[in-house]
Amino acid sequence: MRLSPTSVLKYETCPQQYYLEDVLRIRPMHTAANLIFGRVVHRVVEQALRQIVQGQPFDARAAFATDWQTARVQGGIAYSATQSPESLTATGEALVTQFMARWPTFGWFPALDRENQPLLEIKLEVKVTAGLIYAGRFDLVACHADGTLAALDLKTPSSATDPDWLAVADQLTGYQLLLDAHADRLGLPPVDRLGLVELIKRKVSKTGKGPAVCAPITAPRRPASTLAIYRQKVLWVAEDIDRGRFPPRGLMAHNSPCGLCAVKGLCQQDDPDGLILPETPANAPRQAA
Repeated sequence: MRLSPTSVLKYETCPQQYYLEDVLRIRPMHTAANLIFGRVVHRVVEQALRQIVQGQPFDARAAFATDWQTARVQGGIAYSATQSPESLTATGEALVTQFMARWPTFGWFPALDRENQPLLEIKLEVKVTAGLIYAGRFDLVACHADGTLAALDLKTPSSATDPDWLAVADQLTGYQLLLDAHADRLGLPPVDRLGLVELIKRKVSKTGKGPAVCAPITAPRRPASTLAIYRQKVLWVAEDIDRGRFPPRGLMAHNSPCGLCAVKGLCQQDDPDGLILPETPANAPRQAA
């Protein structure tokens, strides 16, 4: 079995959603615009940081426009009632342009591995048990001008994250677990901090707040006790998956994950409309009766 920071969080949020999406591989015919937009911004920022390391100029606005246009032509994008291709084009171009201007002022720069390659979009995995691999891809390991080393995750939310959440964010705990296991191979000391770089995807506006690139926010690295608790959580999730425990989890009305769930219709009403239903893998875990 393979788990990741994202899959563990999805299982915790709703085991039934995990079962439908990650076990049965059911997916929507159309992908939410926010997801496509975030992927495009990620790619452009990664390219920008690589060029910055090499001391080369980079037209981030043009790169975004080209990548976003390619995604639009491919189709299959589901826009919300407040979005349009044009509004997201303007937001994306503004964000990557701001990023090029603001990033050098933050005092962070990509850390380099033993081969002097920037630590960007790195895939790592660790063997938790004989039958369980924990794997993840993180966006950036960065070094500050004061010598601080941090694992940073790039996000494109609609509003800024509460910095207090960083101390309990399992995704960041998982990144530390992976980086600590590979620090020697990468030629790195243990990371000092864990955090986010946020590009806020508000609409371009002549009045009020528009798109914004925020300075990285970070929290101290996790102590050994926190890593041990998270590692045990991963083992429990793996055990529940192996035993076929996939109940739906609606939570409370104010924090239900159902509103944003792509497989809600199938889960709640057995309605597969708008979904692609592949054949069930032969080795897929079965739901417990």
